Amino acid sequence: MTNQEDYLGKRLEINLSTGQIKISPIDPAFARKYIGGRGFTSRLQYDLIPKEVDPLGPENVLIIATGGLVGTLAASAARVLFAARSPLTGILGDANSGGFFGPILRRAGYSIVIIRGAAKKPVYLWINDDHIEIRDASPLWGKDVLETDKTLHKTLGPGVSVAAIGQAGENLVHIAGIVCDRDHLAARTGVGAVMGSKKLKAIAVRGSKPVPVKDRDTFMKYVKEIEKLEAEDKRAQDFAKRGTMGTLIDHHTAIGGLNTLNYQYGQFKYKEMIDSEALSEQYLVRTTGCYKCPLKPDRYSRMDEGEYAGTEVGGPEYNTTVAFGSGVGNKNLAAILKGNELANRYGLDVLDLGGVIAFSMELYQRGIITQEDADGLDLTWGNYHEVLELVDRIAFRRGPFADLLANGIKSTIEEIGHNAGRYAVHVKGMTPAPLDARAVQVYNFRYAVGSRGADHLRISAPGGYLLDDMPIDDAAAKLRYWQNMVAIPDLMGLCKFIYTYYTEKVETVIHKELEIIPALYSAMTGFDVTGEELHEIAMRITNIERAHNCRLGLTEKDDTLPPRFTEDPMPDGPSKGKVYKILEPMKRAWYKVQEWDIETGIPTRARLEELGLKDIADDLETHGINLT
Repeated sequence: MTNQEDYLGKRLEINLSTGQIKISPIDPAFARKYIGGRGFTSRLQYDLIPKEVDPLGPENVLIIATGGLVGTLAASAARVLFAARSPLTGILGDANSGGFFGPILRRAGYSIVIIRGAAKKPVYLWINDDHIEIRDASPLWGKDVLETDKTLHKTLGPGVSVAAIGQAGENLVHIAGIVCDRDHLAARTGVGAVMGSKKLKAIAVRGSKPVPVKDRDTFMKYVKEIEKLEAEDKRAQDFAKRGTMGTLIDHHTAIGGLNTLNYQYGQFKYKEMIDSEALSEQYLVRTTGCYKCPLKPDRYSRMDEGEYAGTEVGGPEYNTTVAFGSGVGNKNLAAILKGNELANRYGLDVLDLGGVIAFSMELYQRGIITQEDADGLDLTWGNYHEVLELVDRIAFRRGPFADLLANGIKSTIEEIGHNAGRYAVHVKGMTPAPLDARAVQVYNFRYAVGSRGADHLRISAPGGYLLDDMPIDDAAAKLRYWQNMVAIPDLMGLCKFIYTYYTEKVETVIHKELEIIPALYSAMTGFDVTGEELHEIAMRITNIERAHNCRLGLTEKDDTLPPRFTEDPMPDGPSKGKVYKILEPMKRAWYKVQEWDIETGIPTRARLEELGLKDIADDLETHGINLT
């Protein structure tokens, strides 16, 4: 007989210092309140990671959580969260990956994995349904992700999914990610360095148990509806054909917001040499997708000749194309693919990697650093050979300059001095997405208030550029609504591309998120969850994350944007002359609509208690934070 706890998965806890392994059920009340995925990781970060914890110390906790629908037959139910205090920013950290690792972990029976302590020598976890082992990984230490994945598949046999770190994670590079299934990165906030600090090389999983669904007939009815909606949606089908590289690089170029030369410009004159059409003509082998993806928009590319012959890589996606292309002034598409391959092998976040490299190239342009300062590298814009060499050096911390960049942009600013921070594009130590905030201002206020730093995934909205034409209070309210909407896939482990971004009509997005998703989860668990309840849970998570960062010492002064956006007019293109002028009024409007203190940005006690978070309100006050 299936109990309700079986529909929720189990909680697996592993202490690498002691070797202790514990499996327990997930409390249904906890699951109802937080659903899964980011809901679980954000609450558990608050509960398990004290203020004083060193992000790279054994006391930091690595939390892994699948979303509430992961591993079922729901379209694109593939996402898994890796969370810990961030080595990059020092605040709340998490990273989200697709692929097959999450579904296979859930099919092994686990929705939450909590990893404490640190091993004395390199290890990997072997999760084979109910059988859990901590195994020696000494022969794997020093290998890249692809070699590690290949070795573990050969050792463990078929049906295995691997989440691994490369040399960047081993070397505690603060922009290191965790790579699932060879080319799906849980990239952001340095979670790969947390794994490296624990001497945890990889997690290998085999799961053979179907994820139970309570009301299968109802569940399948809504699965088929989503599949039908995707098949009939013109925007979704265009996305399937062109991927992020095709749709976003064109749109951001058209509005004059494409990150070019460290955001100095909004258009790249060699765009046609590195865009989706160029990739299709030269290197694209096939498209692919994550578990149960109906669109398969991912690129898979290979080079058979030329300087980088033999390069074969999952990608590139849009962020990678900018990181190794327009962001550093490079028009060589082959070099972009090579950079993509290196980032995957070493386990590096391309957004922060591209950000810190482009920043160093601008410092070189302005004479703030010299070739000698850069350990002999000629960091002239477009010099892709030196860019790729720098990727290699950062992953291995090879040389003083690369060692500095490996700690992220904030540390680099502090070390270099000489007004270097004036040219650094980051918020709270994290590089934003390639869309320039000057081009789309209300929408990209999200960079200022993202709980991880300069984030584009915590807040997104269909037609977000239209918010610039609204009164600020109305725009802030609309932005908060969509903050809640894009959190719902994070709770459920669903792909935002399918359920929000690439949908032709806004009313269809609302139908998917507030009707179909709750119906799927209700049929799976028997909980009878509504769309309104999911909205409330999304707000609960937002407030937990805000409270977490407040406890760590962040204030309203940290909700800011870099001088590049607020002081430098866009020099040319469709956004010519634009400067970001609405930061302070947006902050006031944002705090008001969130029901936070209008002056400090701290959640009020009334707001926290309304969301069922009285214990967090009490805890904040014990840490000396006055709640209004």
